Amino acid sequence: MARPETRQQLLAGGTLSVGVILVAALLAIVNYFGFKYYHRFDWTHGKLYTLSEKSLGVLDGLKKDVDVVVFMRPGGELFEPVRELLERYAAKSPHVKVRVVDPEKNLVEAQQLVDKYKVSSLSVVVFDSGDDRRVIEEADLADFDYSGMQFGAGPQMTGFKGEEAFSGALLELAEQRKPKILFTSGHGELSLDDVSESGLSQAQALLGKENFEMKAWASLGQAEVPAGTDLVVVAGPRARFAEPELAALGRYLAGGGRMLVLIDPTLAPGGGGLVDTGLGAWLANYGVKLGDDIVVDPSNPLPFYGAETIFVNAEGTHPVVRALEQAKLPVILPLARSVSRGTPPAGAEVNELLRTSAEGWGEIDLANLRAVAKGPADLAGPVSVAIAAGPAAAKPPAVAEDDEDPQANAKAAPAVAPVPWRLVVVGDADFATNAQLANVGNPTLLANTLNWMVERQKLLGIGPKAPEQVRLNLSASQLRWVTLWVLLGLPGLAVAAGLWMHLRRRR
Repeated sequence: MARPETRQQLLAGGTLSVGVILVAALLAIVNYFGFKYYHRFDWTHGKLYTLSEKSLGVLDGLKKDVDVVVFMRPGGELFEPVRELLERYAAKSPHVKVRVVDPEKNLVEAQQLVDKYKVSSLSVVVFDSGDDRRVIEEADLADFDYSGMQFGAGPQMTGFKGEEAFSGALLELAEQRKPKILFTSGHGELSLDDVSESGLSQAQALLGKENFEMKAWASLGQAEVPAGTDLVVVAGPRARFAEPELAALGRYLAGGGRMLVLIDPTLAPGGGGLVDTGLGAWLANYGVKLGDDIVVDPSNPLPFYGAETIFVNAEGTHPVVRALEQAKLPVILPLARSVSRGTPPAGAEVNELLRTSAEGWGEIDLANLRAVAKGPADLAGPVSVAIAAGPAAAKPPAVAEDDEDPQANAKAAPAVAPVPWRLVVVGDADFATNAQLANVGNPTLLANTLNWMVERQKLLGIGPKAPEQVRLNLSASQLRWVTLWVLLGLPGLAVAAGLWMHLRRRR
């Protein structure tokens, strides 16, 4: 018969074993549910690491493996945001593999990868898929404010652009073909290669990141728009288009083409009117009314700009301006003309995209622009300055209430898909130039317009995200009190508590 001490030892040992088994089972259950119902939270105020619907759409369409190699120093300001965001991509798609290489600790591996990817900098993120790859410089991942450097402060990050850059790189690797965009030339249009303030070189760089293939196209003398063209852009013409050119553009649209027309109110030599580019009457065929005026909006003044510069807000929920409307981002137009809704052709619809305030108007007295004043003949506000036109959205066929067999009725009258032409007209071209493109909603408007026109809506609306800037500013006296409290106050409280407990036990 076992001794009482032995039974107690056996009982204690058994209880301990059962406890260990229960704890192990509990850990196994927690790990199982954690693996099965995996979820990552984003506790940042600005949802810095939350992937947008557009990025999720890109990941859903990704059908091949992409290796992402991060060459960045762990102590850098962008390292943690980049690593965390890329892990979100990897968690959402099994085709994304992320690897971090510290170029200071892993010199051999870093050199091997530098030789493999032919990168010149060790502050880059490489997206590699088979024989194709994209390299994103660290400088392209964030916007910084350097205004405090003159007072000794470091640069402050104002916008994190990681999601825009990473989703763009994944889309480039996923797509087998870049949309082809032609910019007309020969009528005084803005040039893609022009690096001056009035050029489009920055727009070319921006749209290049969106995976577009762009080049100039001299339309005069061409019978047709080249086959395979996804979009034709007319950017700031200052001379009249010939009738054969307009006819070719009309046939292009009739065949399902896409056109973006950016047209300034260019004053004609001698004053008294605007240069006739021939586009006014041509656009009227598509339900777009081009105004011979200059838009003024005194209720929306811009400091340091002239009265001719206005800012306008998005109107409606059209995909081109939906992100601007949700973010309340205005678009700055240095000099604009009205572009309003006319009479659309049968089966088409026209939507306003940008409008002034109700106090704005379209000034038609162009001979006295030094002292503009709203007159009864001017176009009353709010004035539309951008229009999108295209086939009307398909509606379900009407079925009579007394129809006994609606399915047979639908089969008897099959719907005919309209030709998918698209046309966007903006009454200003300067907003896309190097001098204006970086302003508030201007780059978003340009990128969203082109993505919508080529029906690549996955990237619509991905903009920079504002990082949290949490700082605790203490004066010298406050810092001194904090130091004394930590060095003397807290230890003193511990000593006092010990003495009180000692004296209490001696009683």
